[in-house]
Amino acid sequence: MQQLEKAVAVARAYVATHPDTLLVVTGDHETGGLAVEENDATDESGDAISAEDGPFSIRGSDRTFTIDWTTSGHTSVDVPVTVSGPLPDRFSGKHPNHVRARRAAAGAGAAPPTRRKRSH
Repeated sequence: MQQLEKAVAVARAYVATHPDTLLVVTGDHETGGLAVEENDATDESGDAISAEDGPFSIRGSDRTFTIDWTTSGHTSVDVPVTVSGPLPDRFSGKHPNHVRARRAAAGAGAAPPTRRKRSH
């Protein structure tokens, strides 16, 4: 999350000097089971992909917290999409990932990506 915040800050700085830029921030999937917890040495930390992350500082406080993934699988839960710049209305509502990619490409004046056929 901290790396995402840094990346978005760089993108926002660019947009500040290039106001015709469409900025789209989203995830490629939802993982599920995200829990924000107090730091507790007796709490299990999981392993591999479901290991806890932290501790993280809380700004303006001497307290910290831990992020715990209670599942390691992807889900089909919707992910948020945050948009600023030209044509943000193209991203309102619910859409499959491939629709968002096509709309982002169209907003940038690029050819839309081709949709790959999935093998089952």
